[in-house]
Amino acid sequence: MKPRPKLRQRSISATTRRRLVAAVGALTLAGALAPVGAASAAPTYLYVRTTGCSDTGSGTATLPYCTIVKAAKVAVAGQTVVVSAGTYTGEVAPWHSGVSGSPITFRPATGAAVVISGPRHGFTISNQSWITVSGFRIQNTTSSGVYVSNAKGLTFTGNRVQTSGRRVSGASAYGMYFTAMSSSSVRNNVVTNNAGTGIFMAGASSGNQITGNEVSYNAYGYVRNAVGIDVRGPGNVIRANRVHHNEDSGIQLFKGGDRNQVVDNVVYANMGFTTTVQTNCTHPSTGNTAGCMTGDHGIDSSGAIGVTIVGNTVYGNATSGINVEGLTAGTTSGITIANNISADNGIRCPNGAGGTVKCPRTGGNIRVDTNSRLGTSVNFDLVNLSSPGALMVWGTTSYTTLAAFRTASGQEGRGLQGDPRFTNAAAGTFTLAAGSPAIDSANSGAPGQTTTDALGHPRKDDLTVRNTGIGPRAFDDRGAYERQP
Repeated sequence: MKPRPKLRQRSISATTRRRLVAAVGALTLAGALAPVGAASAAPTYLYVRTTGCSDTGSGTATLPYCTIVKAAKVAVAGQTVVVSAGTYTGEVAPWHSGVSGSPITFRPATGAAVVISGPRHGFTISNQSWITVSGFRIQNTTSSGVYVSNAKGLTFTGNRVQTSGRRVSGASAYGMYFTAMSSSSVRNNVVTNNAGTGIFMAGASSGNQITGNEVSYNAYGYVRNAVGIDVRGPGNVIRANRVHHNEDSGIQLFKGGDRNQVVDNVVYANMGFTTTVQTNCTHPSTGNTAGCMTGDHGIDSSGAIGVTIVGNTVYGNATSGINVEGLTAGTTSGITIANNISADNGIRCPNGAGGTVKCPRTGGNIRVDTNSRLGTSVNFDLVNLSSPGALMVWGTTSYTTLAAFRTASGQEGRGLQGDPRFTNAAAGTFTLAAGSPAIDSANSGAPGQTTTDALGHPRKDDLTVRNTGIGPRAFDDRGAYERQP
């Protein structure tokens, strides 16, 4: 019997070998292209504890790290660093970035109180992105409590940042400092009693949301300069924050802070008392100079264009409640001011009687300086003074009635003058009582007007009040809060 030909068998074997080599090569290439430290290869959680721990260990629940600093060096996309209760002293500086939809997260263990105290910064995030930091108390840092540079996709939520820096020249510090940050969220934090501005967002920071924060009692102490929220980059949203008792203005948009939206904020009593003597300052109650009553505007737009200031409640600030200034003559501002309640601003002297500094420096519940009038729209606001003063300022002229302002400026065609009937302004409660003229009278079509108020309540029609508003809903209320009948 003739032997079988072997040529075809050899041909099949060679083809199979070529296919196998190609497949192995493809797998090798895919492995080479996979990101180092990908979330699929890493445990979901890293743990930090002050006892029974080792920074040379694995970071597991059974052998946790001793410091958040170590965990920050190790954590990669998709991992959560869970920190047990205690006080930690190191500056937390992540080494890696997360990815969209799979961030690196830092948080306390459930129910744990975690304090970061005493480092230069509590958290430093520089050239990393997609990182979430939530639930920490950051205090007594020598520089800003939180420092961010060149990052995107960050979330800071539910943190308390306090007592950064010292109130002496050369030792001041911001609560939270952001530069070149984009597409990020700073929400529901408490930023208080820092030796400088509370939240500072430098130029080149855009597309960020600053929402629901409580920002108060921030002061340099030796010079009037600490703002509650200071935004100098374009295209951000500042919404539903409570900003009060800061040394300078509550919310400030400085040159470069174009096209920002300032919506649904409650900004009051930014005439904060500090304990360091300043020039021409007298405590308004005692008359002595053991401390200094300072403060400035509620909301200040200085040199910015295209700004939206809508639906805010602005009360009892040292100088002008809503202030627009600082543009070059002939500039079209593109600024919209609408649906705000601005009351009792610029009538309480921050410098005491008899000081050489004019007191207040500027007045008016709403003030627009001479060079900022072109292209500025002011309408649907509710304004009031409970004692004599400048109600409104347009250019260089002050007006004591809304009617006079309307006639002279052509603005506030649907504006109202009257008591806003806050629930308890003295206690910082600015919800609306029955009978407020703010109820069901706003322009729901104003740019930036929201479908929910500063507390997340839906817009609601009070059936006891005739609707005098306009837009998609004729029953939106003016100011930050919607009355819930």
